[in-house]
Amino acid sequence: MTRVGDEDVSVSKGQAEEKKIREGKMESQSKELKYDDVRNQIQDGDVLLHRGKTLVTLLIRLFTWSQYSHAGIAVWWNDRLMAMESIWPMVIVNPLSQSVRRYKGGVDWFCCVKPVDDKRPEMIKFAQKELGHHFSLPKLISFLFKFLFRRRTTEEDRLKRYEKALICSEYVARIYKSVDIDLVKYKADRFTSPADIANSPLLEKRGILKI
Repeated sequence: MTRVGDEDVSVSKGQAEEKKIREGKMESQSKELKYDDVRNQIQDGDVLLHRGKTLVTLLIRLFTWSQYSHAGIAVWWNDRLMAMESIWPMVIVNPLSQSVRRYKGGVDWFCCVKPVDDKRPEMIKFAQKELGHHFSLPKLISFLFKFLFRRRTTEEDRLKRYEKALICSEYVARIYKSVDIDLVKYKADRFTSPADIANSPLLEKRGILKI
């Protein structure tokens, strides 16, 4: 009887410890991070998810049932930390500090949980090749239509006319897939949403970047 009681106490302690770890992790993920304090910790290929507050971004968040409206990646260019993103009208690169200032809703910083240090140069090389490719408005409309009417999102892209044009989260998914990391296995890249990227088991949220 004593032994059973001891086991019960051990299980209770284990559950309490797990709860504490979960709560600590949630607290760290929702923590606001001063950009200047963590800037040098951000690495090539880290994922950036944005919470926009404009009409268009609010519609994207509404249709995708998500707090996120946009996705991109971080990249170092010499001593400048930049954000690479597919945004109207094309894939561009901007200082990350400007993105953090521009998105009043916040920019969340995510890291890959898999070892990727040796793959980062290849990821950035692929991302740079996509610079200048057009942002795909038809894909975005198709994407939102699929979410709104809950159509299938697993088939590959058949819009051959627009295969080189990208939406933001598709761009991020392709960058990781270029080094054989599939962030969202159950969806085609063109139907991957910022929320899908955020919920990937291969990514861990580090916090919310603030200027």
